[in-house]
Amino acid sequence: MAELQLKVVKRSDNGFMSRAINNFGKAVYSSGGGLYGLLIGAKRNSLLKAYSNYQELTKIPDENKRNTVTSKYEKAYENYLNCLEKYIKENIYNKVQKKVSNIKEERIMSTFYEVNALKGNEYVEYKYKRQILLLDMDWDTIQATKSGKVFQKYKEFYINIMEEIYKASMRHYAVLLTDVKNEGVEKYEKIYELIESYIKQVLPYAENNDTYNKILEDYKKYIVSIDTYAQKDSNELRKRLVLLGLSRELFVYSLPVIAAEQCYVKLMKLCRNSLANAFLDADKYELYQVLLDIIEEYNENVLSKKVYWDSPIVREDYDKFWAKFQEIKKLARIDYDEYLKAREILFITYDLKMIKNSKKKYDEVREYYKTRMVQLHALRRLKKHPALRSGVWRTRRRLNADEGQAEE
Repeated sequence: MAELQLKVVKRSDNGFMSRAINNFGKAVYSSGGGLYGLLIGAKRNSLLKAYSNYQELTKIPDENKRNTVTSKYEKAYENYLNCLEKYIKENIYNKVQKKVSNIKEERIMSTFYEVNALKGNEYVEYKYKRQILLLDMDWDTIQATKSGKVFQKYKEFYINIMEEIYKASMRHYAVLLTDVKNEGVEKYEKIYELIESYIKQVLPYAENNDTYNKILEDYKKYIVSIDTYAQKDSNELRKRLVLLGLSRELFVYSLPVIAAEQCYVKLMKLCRNSLANAFLDADKYELYQVLLDIIEEYNENVLSKKVYWDSPIVREDYDKFWAKFQEIKKLARIDYDEYLKAREILFITYDLKMIKNSKKKYDEVREYYKTRMVQLHALRRLKKHPALRSGVWRTRRRLNADEGQAEE
């Protein structure tokens, strides 16, 4: 009987069902995840079809039909995301556990853990970051294949949905800035990371226009060229400043002027602190130049466009400052060196007024400002101890009287 059972098992190993089961297992745990590839492709096609109908929603007069189309699109989108998430949990996770994964899969798994960690504390942020992770993962797969019509349809969907997600995330971070209890730097860092991620992941595939092309050129020129290996505060602050300036074109409504003002003010505080703690003169000068640029962009991008002010007096003082700065800018075409000198003097005077009533004392910053003003011949430094004559102390009036008697 045992021999008969052995023969049956042996024959079944070479049978059709056995080969089918083995091929099924290989498909599930293959490098491309063959079974999951088919499932994801089916969910993706259903989503693209539902999205195509959803785009023509305004052409449907019946409200019930519009609700049905919307419901089908939302359900197809959620099923698509769930399928991608299941692929990470079952396929990529198993490959990482068996140590047969590549660098890309390990990076996806690491990001997946970080995103899931937000689920308990920051559910809104988790919701947006989960979508970004899953869509980016499938977009890389689509780019590798570039299969005709599917690629074009998915590209259109990907760009539109990612723009919505990034702008919604930026609005969420802008709301977090209003939380007075949380004064940490993390909420500002999230804004800069989101801006850079949008420029790198979405903007290259968006509609080809002059605005987006200029933003990409500025990013390559001012950020990619920064020496990230040099661990200097000036490099990091310069990068944040450029990203914040680009956000005024990319996230005009998602990051309102009030939120942008908080970002610029926080950036100036960080730059002043770094300037006060720097030891080398070269590092101080670099931070000082960054601070001048922050003040300029803060005025051009925020204060000059500000509508509501604390008082009419403050608004009147600023109008005078802004008018003077506009006059100074005219010197740039005539004498650029003179323009830089006048700009520097104006900004130093402006920042001294800003830190005058500050809770934190910026004694080192004030001293550096005064030194720069003396170098620019805009301020004369008086001697701390006047020269004293030896002999009996006499008043100025007594000196003049004695000199008159001596002449007689």
